[in-house]
Order: sequence, then structure tokens, then C-alpha cells
Amino acid sequence: MLITRESDALGATITGLDLGAPLRDEDATALQQALAEHQVIFFRDQDISHHHHRALGLRFGSLMQHPAYPTVAGYPEIMVLDNDRENPSKIDEWHVDMSFTATPPLGSILVGRIMPASGGDTLFASLAAAYDDLSAAMKETLGALTATHSLEHGFRQSLAEPGGRERLQEAIDRNPPVVHPLVRTHPVTGRKLIFYSATFTEKINELSPPDSEELLAWLASHVVQDKYVYRFKWGQKSIAFWDNRAVIHKPVNDYWPARRRMERVTINDSTAQG
Repeated sequence: MLITRESDALGATITGLDLGAPLRDEDATALQQALAEHQVIFFRDQDISHHHHRALGLRFGSLMQHPAYPTVAGYPEIMVLDNDRENPSKIDEWHVDMSFTATPPLGSILVGRIMPASGGDTLFASLAAAYDDLSAAMKETLGALTATHSLEHGFRQSLAEPGGRERLQEAIDRNPPVVHPLVRTHPVTGRKLIFYSATFTEKINELSPPDSEELLAWLASHVVQDKYVYRFKWGQKSIAFWDNRAVIHKPVNDYWPARRRMERVTINDSTAQG
């Protein structure tokens, strides 16, 4: 197995490993270490079945099911993101996956099944690197704050569509807003990070609404500065595995009218902490 760093802030490409075969214990351990160090790891030219996709996720923990997205037939743990001109993606903001849950996921493993000839990249940004660059005063300020994360806030565009409220009401009822500290400590590396998700972070609880909006706007620009970001260019059979506790990400929706189908498993975080 060869690990090649992609940028100073985050990202590494793994070669010499076949994810379409059962993962050996020593390889699983090496991937865990690479994920913690690089925050997102990439693989290319991987012929991976649905069975092996699920099995790969299970090597790192139990799997979560998303309350609002369709899944692969027979594999309820594999979420489908399938978009084209008739079904454009509504995911256009930076986000941490499922931060609207009390225990957000450890990470996600995303497989590119049908990729456009060009476009459709994914951007990843290091929330730990963004924290490191804060002044001592700002670190102290953010460390005293909490934020509300909300599924309803994140899916507000879909809810505004005809029938959207009816389609998503059960998911909303099962996932009321939750509160997370604005600064978290990574359970493996010990690095502090800004736990912020543009999609799901609704407000800063200790601040007035205007001050909350101002700080959220500042965070939105701070955490995605170019020096914290790596842009992954997908190919057929590419895979990205990111540490959801350490990175924020977003797709680049620039491939219309082509089709882009992605499939994702999401891993529970057994090391959850405040």
C-alpha cells in the first residue's frame, strides 16, 4: 500500500490496495491511521460491488441510514445520490454529513458509479486547519459557544417544494434540532476543530440573532479558504473516504445535463464526545 499526500491541509491517495476483496486487519488499521492523519483518503480504479461497499464500511463501525434519501435495493445502508437535468442536486452548500444528529457520523465512503465526462468534483476543507489559524482570542471565544444543527433548516429548499413537507415530515419528526459545541476535539488525533456545517448549522445559541448571523457568515468564509481546501476530481470507480469529524465538504454542481450517480455508506461514531 502506498499513501501519497495531496495537499498540506488534507487529502491523500491510496494505491496498491484492492477494495473489491476482503480487507485484511493490517490494511484496515493502516487506513484508519491514514484517515486520521489526512482527514480524507482517495482510491481510483476500484471495482467494488454493493456487497463489498457495505463490508468496507462495516470494517470501521456500524452503519447509519439517512432519513431522507433513497437507498440501493437490498442494501438499506447504501444511500443513493443520483442527479441529472431532470433531477438536479439540491446539495450546494458546504456541510458536515448528518450533523443534525446527536452523534454525527465518524465518516462516509462515497463511490462514483456513473460520472459525467467533466465536472462534478467534490471539495473538501479541513476544519482542524481552519481552527489552527485562529487567534488565541478567537479560539477562546469560539470555545465558549454552542450551535444548533437542524435537519429542517438543512432541507428548507426541499420543504418549500410542492409535497416536500409531506415527504420529509417523518424524517423531521425523528430528527429534532440538536446542540453541538462550536469547537470539538478529534478523538483520535486530539486536534481541535471548528464544528460548523453551512447546511445544518442554524444558529449560535449564546448570541443574539444578528450576532449569530454575523459569526456564521464569518465562519462560512473562514473555514473554506483555499489553503484549507482540496478539490477531488472523480473518475469512474473512484472512491472517497472522509473523516466527518474533521472535514466539511460540498459537490460542484457544474455537470448539467449529464448524469452523476454516487453511492455512500455512512459510519457511526463509537468515539463520540462533546
